[in-house]
Parts: sequence; C-alpha cells; structure tokens
Amino acid sequence: MKNKKLVMMSGGLCLLFALFLGCGERSGEKEYSKAMDSWRSGDLVRARTLLEKSIRKLSGNEKKSEAYNQLGIILWQLQESDASIEAFGKSCGLTDEMSGANLNLGLALFQAGRTDEAEVALNNVLGAEPGNATARATIGLIEMRKKNWSKAAQETTAAVRTQPRDPAGQNALALAELHANRNTEAAIARLKQILSANPGYAPAAYNLAVVYDQWLGNKSAAQGWYNQYIQKAGTDGSHVKAAQSAIARLAGNAPAIRPSTNPDDAARYIAEGTTLHTAKKYSEAVAQYEKAIQADPSQKNAYYNMGLSYYELKKYPDAARACQDALKLDPGFANARYMLALAYVQQRSWADAEREAKTLGKTDTARAEGLLKYISDIRKR
Repeated sequence: MKNKKLVMMSGGLCLLFALFLGCGERSGEKEYSKAMDSWRSGDLVRARTLLEKSIRKLSGNEKKSEAYNQLGIILWQLQESDASIEAFGKSCGLTDEMSGANLNLGLALFQAGRTDEAEVALNNVLGAEPGNATARATIGLIEMRKKNWSKAAQETTAAVRTQPRDPAGQNALALAELHANRNTEAAIARLKQILSANPGYAPAAYNLAVVYDQWLGNKSAAQGWYNQYIQKAGTDGSHVKAAQSAIARLAGNAPAIRPSTNPDDAARYIAEGTTLHTAKKYSEAVAQYEKAIQADPSQKNAYYNMGLSYYELKKYPDAARACQDALKLDPGFANARYMLALAYVQQRSWADAEREAKTLGKTDTARAEGLLKYISDIRKR
C-alpha cells in the first residue's frame, strides 16, 4: 500500500468565525462599541480589555453571548486558543441560538486538535442549520483525520453541494474520495478541474504532485506539479520546503526527508490506546495510536493495535490498511497477518483472505490451518 501523505489544505475552510450584531448604548454597551472599534483598527489587546469590561457590565444573556463570541474571536487572533475556546463555550451557554456560537466553538476546537469535542459542537450547528457548508466540511476534515474515508467523502460531498464553486471544498472532496475509492484517475480529474476554474489555487497543484508521486510513482509528472505548486504558492506557501525537497529527491539529488521520531512518546500513546481499547473505547484508542505513529512511524504495534480497534468498530477496510502498514514494517508479524486475513473475510474478499492465511503458514502452521478452515466454513454460509 502506498504511503499516502496527502496534505489537507483547506483554504476557505479555516476559521470563518461568525459575527453577531453589535450592541446599543446601555450599561456595558459603550465599552462594547469601543472594543469593536479597537478590533477593527487592529488593536487586539485594547479590544480584549474593553470587551472583558463590557461583559462585566452587560445585563441579559443574549448581549453577553454576543460579547463572549467576539472575545473568543479576538483571543483566537491573539493565539490564546484555550481562552478562545472557553469564551466561545460561554457564548454557547448563554444563548439558544445554535449555529453562530457553536460554529465558532467547533472550528476553534478543530483547529486546536480537540476533534471529538469539535464534532459535538458542529453537529449542534447542523441540527439547527443542516445546510451549513462550513460545519459540514469541517466534519469531513475530522473524518479524514480519523481515516474514516467513506464518512469524510459523504460529509464533504454535502458541503460541496451547498458551495460547488468553493475550491477548498472540491479539494477536500478529491482527497476524501481518493482514499475511500482508491480511484486516482477521478482524483486527478477533480484536482485539475479545480485548477481550471481557479488557476491560482496552489493546494490543488500540491495534491496533484503528491498523487503522482506517492500513489502512481510518476516522477516526471510529480516534479512538474511540485514546480507548479511553488510557482502558485510563492515564498509564503506552507509546503514550499516540502515541495522543494520532493523535487530534489525525485531528481536523485537528495534522499527523502524522514521526520524526527520520539519512541518514548509513541510508547506512551500505545499504552494509552491499549487501555482505551480494553475499555471498549475504540475510537478514542484509534486516536492514541495515530499519535503514536506521528511520534514514531516505525512502531509496528501502533499500526497493529489500530487495526484491532478498527476491526471492533467494524471498519474492516481501515483495519486491513492498518495491518498492511504493520506488515510493511515487519513482514513476519504473524498477528498482523492473521488480523489482515480476518479483515478480508469480513469484506468477503475470499482470495485475499486465503492468500494471507497461506502466507501465515510459513511462520505459524497450526494457526494458518485453523484460519483456512474458518475461511472455508464461512464461505459456505
């Protein structure tokens, strides 16, 4: 299975915070008005101070909710993400309006990596406003992080229907469908359509390069698209260095850059994941194994354990991919081979299941024979 390090560059799907209408001129509203003037002029520190003073004076939950929402936006701009999330949460708690405040809260939680909490807030938005494209698209990105590609494609498709001309949404959909369906031709066609309609949209050029590079092994096409990405993104592009490194690697001038590893962190995440798996909190366990892999991609047990959790979640294609990744690191990993065969059985991919069982027989004859018998019996049902 090819290494699919596609970059989700969401463009317009970033923090599009929802603003509320301003207040009047009663107690606390004068400070609110001044805070908004300071915010518009770029004086975030003064705006924050005035908003906090306004909140102390304002009466009425709706007005305080508006002020807390604006405070959350300013705190996010000041890069105080935890305080921002707290302010958005207070805004949500003070109003029955379920879209604006919850949308901001969900987006902030997502950007902070707190995806489970983000999903709750964003689903609150969709409960009140089912057609909210930003909430739908962000849930799609959350599903991508979970590697739940079918759900990601479903959510992103719904978002794109609402905003069909949004290049970021189309870009996200191309990646989600690629992972869900493994159809590189369709992904390439969609990414090229994005560039045809939006010639300056650099993320699509980068993802085209990655598809050609890491899915198809087409060096010349990959180099061309990496170069196009650099031209479109300019010096400020978030993946310029990665593109330059890839160009050098493909030209044979430099080895692939390997990320730094932290085995101790990986071991801790694996242990936490195992505890969660034992408690039958399989989705949470998967998230910990993901962290372990990010800390040290050479940890075969992180992939294998992730496969076990995916299997319990009945996400059999994901379970198979995780076991395949473990076997790439250690082809003799008998437990991973066994689970890969079982994942194929659940998908009724009989030939694949039998192939893996026979391969297992080279190192574990007894278990392989039992597995082949199990496959034979279940095929007859």
